[in-house]
Amino acid sequence: MANNAIKTSKNMLIRWLVICLIPAATIAVSVLTEPHDQADYLIFGIAIACEIVFLFKFVLFEVIKHRLKNENALAKQTTVLFLPLLVFIVYLFHYFGAF
Repeated sequence: MANNAIKTSKNMLIRWLVICLIPAATIAVSVLTEPHDQADYLIFGIAIACEIVFLFKFVLFEVIKHRLKNENALAKQTTVLFLPLLVFIVYLFHYFGAF
């Protein structure tokens, strides 16, 4: 049982790193490289939106998987992974000048 708990915590750590570091790297690239024209600006914004959708699906499928296995505690922990995605969505709105 303890080995399973260690494996689960390691998996959660990997998921947290994926969900937090991929958007952080994307934001760093967008800050460090300025788009040359409006087309580059739009293309990078679309890439950010696609990245958000991919990460959202990743987290959603993990939550569904835990629900189907009746691992409710893990499902709740995995649901918290939506919070960094909400921050990334706010950045997308900021990137396109919503505020």
